[in-house]
Order: sequence, then structure tokens, then C-alpha cells
Amino acid sequence: MNKGWQDTKAAKHLWPLEVEALSALMPDLHGHYLLQLSAFNQSIVKTTTLRHHFFASHQKNNQLQVDYEALPFRENSVDCVVSHHIFEHQGAAHQCLREAARIVVPNGYLVIVGFNPYSTWGLGRVFSKYSLAPKGRFVSQSRLVDWLTLLGFRVEQVQQLQYAPPVMLKYFPRLSRQLDRLLGYIGLPGAGVYMLLARKLVAGRTPIRPQWRALGGRRIPVATTSARGLSVPSR
Repeated sequence: MNKGWQDTKAAKHLWPLEVEALSALMPDLHGHYLLQLSAFNQSIVKTTTLRHHFFASHQKNNQLQVDYEALPFRENSVDCVVSHHIFEHQGAAHQCLREAARIVVPNGYLVIVGFNPYSTWGLGRVFSKYSLAPKGRFVSQSRLVDWLTLLGFRVEQVQQLQYAPPVMLKYFPRLSRQLDRLLGYIGLPGAGVYMLLARKLVAGRTPIRPQWRALGGRRIPVATTSARGLSVPSR
């Protein structure tokens, strides 16, 4: 995404539409941690049922600055990850997706917001000099679904947003919103923005915590497993 596009008038009109649509898309989750990754360098999720939510970006912000291709979180540690227009300006979009998928817990969620290359927003990149659309490498929805399937995710819901071109959103935001509601209700393809809700199906490994007990005689605490492993005879 070209630097500074998030400060344009079109982006500022698009932002509240995405916030509203994302609030309706995200399910009521039961868990602890929500991680938001946004190229706009600001929080996209305003309300959540998760106890702790954090915002991270590759730019400096008031919470976390991260590398999208090497997230500093443990595997299977986050209940939900929201990726907001991350892939458009990353050279290794697939690696960014792998990192986001890696840290999601089994049965957790991955929410992805991206620009559709097969839309008026995507075609606008051809006329880069006059276009109001952001620059970048747009990843198609079908390719993203294929990647998610290979990573052990199931896409549970898809939402289309912003059918009107960016020039209409900039100068006629109210008309653009009415058109968006109409075409979205019909369910036509070709919207400028897609939102995917995917759930992680791969099983995680839960480490077996050793139970401590004292051996007879020496009274030294030794870690032994309760069901598996060898028993230690008393001396």
C-alpha cells in the first residue's frame, strides 16, 4: 500500500465502513487474547468479548511494533488474529499469512480484510497517476482461500464491501454507501474489499504437566508422569 494513502479522503470514508462491517462479522468469542494487525496503524476492532486485545503494526505506535513475517508470539497462543490490509504492501504475503496462522490456537479464528484485485479498486492501479485506489499487491479471495485450506483453516464466512469505485467514495460517500448496501444485499461479486472469517481446524498438542511427588527415604521431589512413563520404585 502506498505510503500515506490511509490519510486520504477515500481511506477516511472507507475506514468506518470496515469497522462497522467487521463488528458484524466477528463472532462472540470465548477466550483471552485478540491480536490486531493493521496497515492503517490503528485499531480496527472496537468491541470484543475477549479479555485482552492488543494492536500491532510494522510502524511505530503506542503498543507493539512487529515484523509481519516473523511475529514475536508463541505457536498456538492467540485466540483470534485480525489481519487488516497487511498483504497489500508485503512482498511475502504467504509468509505473513503463515505467521498469523501459526499463532492462532486450535479452533481459534483468523479474520482477514483485503482489497479485491478484480474490482474497480484493483483496476484503478492500472491508472496509477489518476487513481484514488491504494497501490500494492492485491491478493485475490480465491488464492487466499487456497492458502488457508493448506494451512488447516476452514473459511466460515465471507463478506463483500464497497462496490463503488474510490472516486465515488471520496466525493459521494452517502450515495456510495447506499449503492453498497443494495449490491451487497443482492450478493454480486466484484466488491472492492473482502472480509474472510476462517477457523483453525488443526489439532494442537497440549503438553502433559508432570505431577511432583516425594520418593520414600530421600524425600527428593522428582517429576514423574501420572499415566505414561515408568514408575519409580520406593527405596
